[in-house]
Formats: sequence, C-alpha cells, structure tokens
Amino acid sequence: MGHNWMARLNNKPLTVRALLGLGCLITVATAVSAPGEADPSDDNFIDALSHAGIEYGEPGNAMAVGQSLCPMIAQPGGSFAAAASSVTRRGMSPRMAQLFTTIAIQTYCPTEIANIAGGNGITGIPGV
Repeated sequence: MGHNWMARLNNKPLTVRALLGLGCLITVATAVSAPGEADPSDDNFIDALSHAGIEYGEPGNAMAVGQSLCPMIAQPGGSFAAAASSVTRRGMSPRMAQLFTTIAIQTYCPTEIANIAGGNGITGIPGV
C-alpha cells in the first residue's frame, strides 16, 4: 500500500509528474520562505513597551491587544479609562495597563491623537 501511489505516478506522462513536482516545490518554498516585512508601527510599539519596562508576553498578542484599543476608544462613549480597564482585565496592573494603553494609542490610533490635538475625542491620556 505504501508504494502503490508511487507505481501509479510512474504510469503518468512526464508532464503530469513534472507539474506535480513543481507544485510540491512551490508548496515547500512557500512554507519555508521568510515572512513579509513587519509593520514598522508594530516594531515601534514593541520597542516602546520594552523601553517603558512593560512585560507584555508574546509580541503578537501584545500588538493585537494594542490594535484592538483604537476601535474601542473611537466608538461613541469610548474612553481611555475603559480601554485601560480592558488591558487590566488581561492581567496587567492598572498602572502598567494605563502606560500600555497610552503607548498603544500613540502608536496605532493616529486619528484619535489628531482628534485630541484638535480638542476633540477622548481625554485623560497621561503624557499626551
């Protein structure tokens, strides 16, 4: 049974075997190729968290949490306190959650930063 597929493949025309081999090569090359360029804002976010002394766990998870804060604060009634509280619920101390939230907003939420600078949007962001 283990060599049955090989015997059936030997009976196929060369072009079919070549196309099958090419398909396998493309699949393997795609699987082992280097991932695409990371978003510079993701790198900046992780760097800022590290420099601030915030323990964030897995970088991908930290970036996802940071990015999830923008829609939260952009919605009507959204607030910095609610966003920071959502980070606190993930196991971070309130002080570190506030710092994390501040860095996330500065990194991922340029529209909210522009609104704050214009006197609109959320208030109470430390350091902004």
